[in-house]
Amino acid sequence: MNVVPLLILMVLSLPAFARQGAPVNEKDLKRQRQRAQAVSMVEQVASEAPLWDDKKSAVEALAGAADLLWDQSPGPAAKWLTKAWDLIDQVSESQPNEWTKQFVNPSQRSELRGTVLRVAHAHDAKLADRFINQLEKKEPEEKKDRGAFDDRTARSEQFLKLAQQAVDTNPELAFSLAQRSLVDGLSFTLQNVLTRLRKKSVELSNRLFDLAMARLGSSAPEPSEAEVLAAYLFRPGTIFSTNPAGVVIVSVNPVQKNEPPVVETEPRRARDFLVLVYQTFFTQPPSLETPEGLQRAQRVLMFGNRIIGRYNTLAPEFAVPAKAFLTQLQTQAFPAGRVDPFSSNGQSSTPDGTTTRTRTDREVYEERIAGLEERADKAVDPRAKRLAYIEAALACDASDYERAKRIVEKIPDESFRDDAIAYVIYRAALSQAKDSEKALALVSHLNHIPRRSVVKIAIAQNLLANKNDEKTEEELKVNQQIVFDLLGSVERDLRKEVPSANAARVLLGRAALLTQLDSVQALIALEQAMQTINKVERFDLNDMSAPKLGLNGSPRSEALLDLPRIGFSFRSSVEPIITDEFVNIVNLADSLTAKEVRGVARLEIAKLYLQKNK
Repeated sequence: MNVVPLLILMVLSLPAFARQGAPVNEKDLKRQRQRAQAVSMVEQVASEAPLWDDKKSAVEALAGAADLLWDQSPGPAAKWLTKAWDLIDQVSESQPNEWTKQFVNPSQRSELRGTVLRVAHAHDAKLADRFINQLEKKEPEEKKDRGAFDDRTARSEQFLKLAQQAVDTNPELAFSLAQRSLVDGLSFTLQNVLTRLRKKSVELSNRLFDLAMARLGSSAPEPSEAEVLAAYLFRPGTIFSTNPAGVVIVSVNPVQKNEPPVVETEPRRARDFLVLVYQTFFTQPPSLETPEGLQRAQRVLMFGNRIIGRYNTLAPEFAVPAKAFLTQLQTQAFPAGRVDPFSSNGQSSTPDGTTTRTRTDREVYEERIAGLEERADKAVDPRAKRLAYIEAALACDASDYERAKRIVEKIPDESFRDDAIAYVIYRAALSQAKDSEKALALVSHLNHIPRRSVVKIAIAQNLLANKNDEKTEEELKVNQQIVFDLLGSVERDLRKEVPSANAARVLLGRAALLTQLDSVQALIALEQAMQTINKVERFDLNDMSAPKLGLNGSPRSEALLDLPRIGFSFRSSVEPIITDEFVNIVNLADSLTAKEVRGVARLEIAKLYLQKNK
């Protein structure tokens, strides 16, 4: 018998056995199979996405797929990301919100470029540079209908957003990107970049400021460009602007508001800025013969009045002529006079002009509501009257809902009046969600099913959030049963509603809460949400926001709602159970009929699974 081949065979087999390691159990094998399935799902979505009709979803899916699989498949991932970049030009810009566009009108393409560039910077700096160079060579897209706090062009908006993303980890890159934005002028986001960059590198922030100063003095700038540097020097986190109607508005960044003013450590640069402002704006009277010329004059005046006090200490030789210029411009630009909207205080005055005691906050509140209601009572035009009553009601505190209800009951239009009353109760109930008895008492007067459902979800969320308080096991069980009852009534109510994106979002929020109680019930709830999504024309699975249930025609009403903090998204409804229920969730996602929605769902499932099972 020849034993040598057998020995060789045994020796050769040892390394292979060693590479296999210890036998894995069934649970580990299941995880490996599911990981492989998740990777395959990502690859399939990336191959299908370029053919989608919704190019925005395609760009986001390709960028997400590239980010997920870059480490294990850098070649295909780079191709997906390049395809995403190329598709951005095919994305249609969305219609701006009529209320918010006076402040800011963001570009959808710009946001998508930011998404792609973030992935590129994270994985392949050369590819990111290639994208940025292509962007730099593009003709600047002047933003039409720019809001008061919009950046000057889509290109400058892009560079400054990227600079903000890079400033904490790569200050030099942030400086380079912000410098490129100066080609199109000084944009409002530059102030944030300068302030944050200063925390990382005073030298870089000073260089960027000096470059911005050079850009300001190289052409005929708008007053808004000077506002950017004034805010950086003198008012960290606070910047003024003027909307198209000539109304002065202010934007406050609470994170930066308490930063020390840069002027304290850079008095020379502050003086140089004031001298440049004087030479640029206060030496040549603007033309008032055209509406555009008059608007510019008014903006110069409003900017000048906010900054004139700085000349006394930093550039005193220019103080007198600057004041004289502004005084003359005041009579020309505002011949009928003008009230400074930022000069009001809490004092009341007598007819002879002397001031009396400072009013309490409650007195100021009562006087304001009374004044708004009186103005609405006196309005003649039906639409103006309706809007004035709404403004008065929104000015009421959420807890002061009886007064707000009494005000909106005066609205002549019955359909709008009923909706306004429902909104007032909805707002009050949400503000009381931590007190389930009070909130439910208000809900009993609410006939609007989606709003009633959101309040019940808010109550349920607060009951579950209190499970870590000092409660007995019996009390916890009672709370859980109340939550089950609330969520069951939400499902029954929504059966009576016409399928809508808001209804689908409520159902996803319901499923997200059920994941904390019972995964089987959560899957049933998720299936119900999927069925509703299939019946609506468009649905964004990645949108985490609550259902939009404010007053029609009043975007501000949405911002006043104390909405539940739970996510009303697909992610929120599957993340807690993604590992244990992976296969079931994939099967539910496959029931989605729109290819884009189905692809986004599959990508999100794969992403969550791979993140939780590395």
